[in-house]
Amino acid sequence: MVFVLLTLCVYSQNSKIYNAKDLSTLKSLPVKWERYWNNHNMDSMGTMLRDDVDFITVGGTWLKGKEIAITDHKQKHQTIFKTSIWSTDSAEVKYVNPDFAILHISWGITGDHDPDGTSRKPRHGIFTWVATKNKGKWLLLAVHNVNIREPLL
Repeated sequence: MVFVLLTLCVYSQNSKIYNAKDLSTLKSLPVKWERYWNNHNMDSMGTMLRDDVDFITVGGTWLKGKEIAITDHKQKHQTIFKTSIWSTDSAEVKYVNPDFAILHISWGITGDHDPDGTSRKPRHGIFTWVATKNKGKWLLLAVHNVNIREPLL
């Protein structure tokens, strides 16, 4: 009996048979993010986050918890991101097991500003999202965002 349970656990973690509905839902997350960002609707963005999310911003700020992440983004969308346009360049899903996945999202942004009001150049970056499924819903547990910089010589 123990052998059967261990075999099933190992199989579920290593199985290459993915649930099509879950993969579709996971692939839709970056699409939702783009829509919420471009509508500057951070309350809707918050529906993608777990209450205990760890969110590392592109500036390196560690936002601990959903409410703090929403508040921070609301403030920034009233100032530096007020006229920003987000585009998802690509998204890849690494489906780890039936309730755990990692997403890598390549993105671009235009129309944002520095805190002093200076327009920023268009830029690109990469998000890493850790998503968990609970009660049938995929939410982000961890988010880490980085800018892509020119290579240093």
